[in-house]
Amino acid sequence: MTAINHAVTGSIIAAYIHDPAIALPLALLSHFALDSLPHLGIDSHKTRLFKKVLATDVALSILFLVVIVIFQPANWLLIIACALLAMSPDLMWLPPFIRELKHRPARQQNLIMRFHQSIQRHEYTWGYLVEIPWLIVTFSFLTITLNRHWG
Repeated sequence: MTAINHAVTGSIIAAYIHDPAIALPLALLSHFALDSLPHLGIDSHKTRLFKKVLATDVALSILFLVVIVIFQPANWLLIIACALLAMSPDLMWLPPFIRELKHRPARQQNLIMRFHQSIQRHEYTWGYLVEIPWLIVTFSFLTITLNRHWG
């Protein structure tokens, strides 16, 4: 799943569950639940398409976090924390990605990386057909939820 989908899903958890002791672990677990669903996958990380998708995803994720900080809805700090925590497991792929780009040999994956890789077996080029509707529905749901707290 893309980072923006992880961030919005984590934010929904925080918008509904105001207890950090519950919301934060659920946000982290939501990452793995989403990654077990069919989602976008591009075979080679060196392609122009992958780099465009990655850049767009990073830009949308940063924009989303900035908007939360600017508008500061109820529990905005928890919303930010849950969004970041929901995205964070994908940071484990950054060192191998950099090694791949530098044409260096891959290192052996640890237990968490192997688990994470195993649940991502449903990555497809057509995965955007899941990703885009997920983003639209969850973002709409989050917006409605946060508007109710403001109204």
